[in-house]
Amino acid sequence: MADVPVLVCTAGELAGRHIGVPEGGLGIGRAEENTVVIHDDGVSRYHARLLFDNGSLWLQDAGSRNGVFVNGVRVTGHKALKVGDSITIAQHTFELKWKADLQSGGPDTTNAEPPQQDERPRRRWFWPFS
Repeated sequence: MADVPVLVCTAGELAGRHIGVPEGGLGIGRAEENTVVIHDDGVSRYHARLLFDNGSLWLQDAGSRNGVFVNGVRVTGHKALKVGDSITIAQHTFELKWKADLQSGGPDTTNAEPPQQDERPRRRWFWPFS
């Protein structure tokens, strides 16, 4: 794969963090089982899911109460994403970028280590469309 998409948090408690989107995707929400955990009452336990598969990136609202927005428009169901899109969840905003385009500096978690065996297993997600 040529490049890896990265979420760059520009607003909210995670501001300044870079979060790599692994093949298969990641979960966003208040529950500790998510890859991106946001401690905010406006965020559902399992708020949204990003799926990165075969070079395509999709966003799915996981049934959140307050919704997830892409470029200011609420997502119902799922939506294809592209680099440059802005994702908003409650008071948190993420910009979608390519890892190679990011310049050095700031906290970077794009090379996060895989879960250790003593960690709780991540919640498995069902992706209803291919």
